Amino acid sequence: MKLNKFMLSVLLAICTSTPDVSAEILNVNLDECINIALKNNLSIEQSEASRENADWALRRYRRATGPSVSWSSNANKIGGEDYASRRRNTGIDFEYSFDNTLRLTYPLYTGGRNENNIASAQYNLNSADLTLENTKQQVIYNVTAAYYNVLRNRNLITIKENTVNLLQAHLNQVKQKFEIGVVAGADILSSQVQIANAQQSLITTQNDYDNAVATLNNLMGLSLSTELVINDDLSYQNYSVNFEDCLSYALAHRPDFIAANFAVQKAEKDMSVVKAGKRPQVNAVVSRTFNGEKIFDNDHNDSWTAGLSMSWSVFDNNVISAQVHESEANLKRLKAVYEQTKQQVELDVRQAFNNLRAAEKNIRTTQAAVKQAEEEYRISQVKYNEGVGTNLEVMDSQEKFTEAQTNFYTALYNYNTSRAQLDKAMGVPVYIDTLQYNLAVQEGKTEPEALEVSLVNGNQNQ
Repeated sequence: MKLNKFMLSVLLAICTSTPDVSAEILNVNLDECINIALKNNLSIEQSEASRENADWALRRYRRATGPSVSWSSNANKIGGEDYASRRRNTGIDFEYSFDNTLRLTYPLYTGGRNENNIASAQYNLNSADLTLENTKQQVIYNVTAAYYNVLRNRNLITIKENTVNLLQAHLNQVKQKFEIGVVAGADILSSQVQIANAQQSLITTQNDYDNAVATLNNLMGLSLSTELVINDDLSYQNYSVNFEDCLSYALAHRPDFIAANFAVQKAEKDMSVVKAGKRPQVNAVVSRTFNGEKIFDNDHNDSWTAGLSMSWSVFDNNVISAQVHESEANLKRLKAVYEQTKQQVELDVRQAFNNLRAAEKNIRTTQAAVKQAEEEYRISQVKYNEGVGTNLEVMDSQEKFTEAQTNFYTALYNYNTSRAQLDKAMGVPVYIDTLQYNLAVQEGKTEPEALEVSLVNGNQNQ
């Protein structure tokens, strides 16, 4: 019986034990987090796949301008009076016919369809380049904001831990005073409630920190359980810019804004493709046809032709006309999108700039408030210890001290994230200088040529 109980306890221990799986520990700074995210983030992977799709579409339309060769073949058992007559005249027993036709076609005139398809695909690839750049800029902003959120919550944990320690020390003093009959028992109760509230706030902040780390790991494409060791801290570095310069830079560099213009140009080419349906299509055609009793034989027939073929849709019940109107409506929509994007650029820059300046002012205000609140808390403690102050005054000043510290680090967080937000709103380059890229495209350069002149610092990772 004792043995059975022992075995049962061993089995329970094995079944309920948790394997010791140590989380990966990673020492990182902001630049390293950004570099990891640029390599692993799935949003970037999706944009890269979209760009590859656009690249192959362009290649497809370019290849459509060259020659194409087709081969068709049929195998048949034959009969009838015609074939019987041929058998009598030739003395050859015709039972089977293997027909083969080789056809070479070269487009000579497509009414502008091929040329405009190529131009449309070119603009689509240009847009994909800038969409990829925009995605990378967004990832950098997201990582930067998440990184600073980790730092903010780490500082808030320290503040909340110090608050709990200060309240515990004060509670000890209150108990000592109660034991000698100097204060009432209500002071002990109120102090204990204050500690409980502070501990609850600490637990919430620790949870916020864990979630902030998980968010940053997710953006970097790492395991959510990765433990990050960050030696940086929130700080203030002056960012001297003015709104007009920021807006001018954004209108020249925002990749989504320039991509919206490429979308308009693409739509214009697409409409030209549709209009090409009203024009004739002319091809040069060379073909050879041969058939025989066996596959690839030519004992039945062998002939070739060379010449031109033309097709022209004379009447299509106004299908092409409807397609033209459809394209015009789409072009109108994309022009509106372009103007809306321009307005959004100005709004993004203005909001980020205003947030940056407001956070900068709050840093100075809250920094002074921290010193004042700390002094008020010290004075309230001295007064309470000397019997001329109340426990309520101590707790009230402690709350103000904690709030002032929290506000200070929140202001630092807002300033740093607003700075990153402004960089994103302005379109600060990651791999492509959008201004140089756009100028190259408007000059008629191909996509590889535009990339070559616009890569930041010769970066080849695009």
